[in-house]
Amino acid sequence: MRHVLLERHAGLMTALCLLTMSLGALAQLVPLGAHPSLASAPEDLKPLSALALEGQRIYQREGCQQCHTRMVRDLPGDTARHGDATIARARYYDRPSLWGVERWGTDLSQLPAQHDDAWQRLHLNDPRSQVPGSAMPAYPWLFERALSGEGIAARMRALQGLGAPYAEDEILAAPNDVRGTAEITALLAYLQQAAPASDIASRDP
Repeated sequence: MRHVLLERHAGLMTALCLLTMSLGALAQLVPLGAHPSLASAPEDLKPLSALALEGQRIYQREGCQQCHTRMVRDLPGDTARHGDATIARARYYDRPSLWGVERWGTDLSQLPAQHDDAWQRLHLNDPRSQVPGSAMPAYPWLFERALSGEGIAARMRALQGLGAPYAEDEILAAPNDVRGTAEITALLAYLQQAAPASDIASRDP
């Protein structure tokens, strides 16, 4: 059988693997070269606010990305249920890009159009009060803990170095702006600030 021939010749197997990976890389890079705008942020896209950045940290800390995606795939089943497909440019300034690991829960990329903050607060405090039979755990401590503001300025400055257009006065004011705010408020700021993909996809080349 042909696969046995490949398995017995490590050099040939390695060469074919490298060729396959190279073709995959070209498939990703060539479109960016042909359409440079795909590798840049839309003009009206804003980076996450200081409060939303803290919310992103909490989202990652609590492992939300293990059960929820923030990426609607360009497949009929996905778009029919979750709305317009997500494009990379819509999350251009996000570091890290928390696209998600598995979708045990619903996709959260277009959450602002689905539920308001009041619903989310009830849901995060007691998921089954809003979705009977939900397997999602409750997060009551998010309502009890407050942000210290520690590290937020350094994080914004690091993102500024990666291209996020934060103003210097915005960075300096960030610790005081977020200090004392409940973690639940920061998490909701992160979930609600993200623009639905349709807002940007319609302007894509």
